Amino acid sequence: MKKVVPIVFALFLITNLYSQDKESKKPEEKEKKKLIDAYSEITIEDFETTPYTDKNLEYRVSKEQKAGLSLRDQFPAPIQNSKKYIGLKVYGRKGDYLNIIPAKPLIIEKHCKTISIWVYGKRFAGELSMLLKDASGTSHRIIFGTLDFLGWKKLTARLTDEIAQEDKYLSQKRQIEILKIIYSPGNIGRLPLWHYFYLDDITAVVREKYTDRQSDDW
Repeated sequence: MKKVVPIVFALFLITNLYSQDKESKKPEEKEKKKLIDAYSEITIEDFETTPYTDKNLEYRVSKEQKAGLSLRDQFPAPIQNSKKYIGLKVYGRKGDYLNIIPAKPLIIEKHCKTISIWVYGKRFAGELSMLLKDASGTSHRIIFGTLDFLGWKKLTARLTDEIAQEDKYLSQKRQIEILKIIYSPGNIGRLPLWHYFYLDDITAVVREKYTDRQSDDW
C-alpha cells in the first residue's frame, strides 16, 4: 500500500507538468500552425483576357521544328466561368522543346504548396513542365508529367522545400514567379511529328506566410 502512493503521486506530477507545458506554448507557434492549416486555391492565369500569340512561343530550333498558338473558345476545361483557353501545336521530335512565355508576370506572393494546370491531351507522349524563379532568384523546373491521355485533365506538381519562398525579414517581402511553360515532344522516331495540346486555368494552393514579428532594424 505504501508503494502505491509514490507511484500515484509521480503520475500526478507528470500529468500536471505535461498540461502546463501544453498550455505554455508560445502564441507564435499556435499562429504558425493555424496558418499552415489554412490553405486555399487561387487562380494565377485563366487565359480569359490576357492576349497570347505566336510571339509568346520560343523553341529549340532543330532543322524542321515549327510551332503555333491559337486562342480558343469552344469546349474549354470543365471549370466554372471558363470560356477561353489556348491551343498549342509543335512539330518536333524527342530532344526538342517548346516554351510558352507568359503574356503577363505570373507571380505567387503567398506560400505555395502546389501548382496545377488544366491540360487537354491527345495521347502524345510529350512531357509538360514549368520553370519557376524562387524567392532567392534561383530557377527550378517542376514536372507535371506526360500528356499520354485524351481529354481535359488537371495536372498538379508539388513544390519542394528546395524552392525558397518565405520572406527573409519582416520588411522584405519575397515571391516566386512562373517563367515558362515547357513542352518536350516524346516521339522516339527519326522523323518529327505534329503534337497538339491545349491549356486552361493555372492555379496554386497557397497559405499566408508566417510573419517574423521581430524587426532587425535597431
